[in-house]
Amino acid sequence: MAQTAKFDPRVRYGVAVTAMVYSTYLACATDFSAVIRSENYEGAISSDIPLLNALQFLLVVAGMVFALAILPGDGYRRLGGVTLASVTLFLWATFNLLRGAGVVTEPVAFWDFVLDQGFATLLAAVGGWLIARGRRPVTWLLALVCVIPPLLAIAIEDINITTGIYALIVQATVGICGLAAVWGAAWIDKRVTGGRPVESRAA
Repeated sequence: MAQTAKFDPRVRYGVAVTAMVYSTYLACATDFSAVIRSENYEGAISSDIPLLNALQFLLVVAGMVFALAILPGDGYRRLGGVTLASVTLFLWATFNLLRGAGVVTEPVAFWDFVLDQGFATLLAAVGGWLIARGRRPVTWLLALVCVIPPLLAIAIEDINITTGIYALIVQATVGICGLAAVWGAAWIDKRVTGGRPVESRAA
């Protein structure tokens, strides 16, 4: 008799990792500027790019929510991770739209920093993951890796590089920082708990 596949914690974890990696890549690789500037077209340009970008954004949100929701662990922790990721992404989208419409303008440096795409992606993905996995609060400080992409953008803004190279640098930075943060948090948690799984630890 053939054995049926079980959606056990290990399988759920593997699916969650895959969904989160894909969603994080899509979040930092997609150019959402067409949506942000869409109302400036005023119907003069016939293009489906703004609609495509909007659907991609919803796919990013759905992917992260799905990844965090199926992680092994306590439901309230997963709910906390889903809440952080969702609120971060929707606030990022809302304020970008307001900025594109000219409603939010000053201070320019502040909005450039907090509305950086890499900043929002890492805060949503890493912050949501650490909470959903039930990592100790001290490891939440690792979510501060989200400040690296905007700082990198400031550092290289005067360097004469193509937009393609810049995009690759940002994507690599987000990937490396994200993995380093979640693996670092797991290592710290393991050292503190003596190797006991997070899911079995009393909260």
